[in-house]
Amino acid sequence: MKQLSEKNLQIEELLKNIDNTPSENESSDELVSNLLVLIGERQILLDNLKFEDEETERKMLEQQISIGKVFEQKVIALQKHIQSLLQARKKNQRQINVYQSIDSNK
Repeated sequence: MKQLSEKNLQIEELLKNIDNTPSENESSDELVSNLLVLIGERQILLDNLKFEDEETERKMLEQQISIGKVFEQKVIALQKHIQSLLQARKKNQRQINVYQSIDSNK
């Protein structure tokens, strides 16, 4: 149980780090990879949980589902933010290419 709480905290901290790291930074890819590893480890911990009674199990699993949904919402928001940055970068690169083409034709 303690391991699961620690894993949830690690995931939360890593999500904050990903959010604060520019997408063009090479370490952002490594952070995302680490996030996938942590999520896999969290799933293993969830699969191995043992409870004395069904009521405790139900409450614990509902709590973990709720935490998982929060993580999912944060990841979706990060994904949308990174996609918008990539699209803006693509647009800027096209504009630069047009200006370079115009300049080379002078």
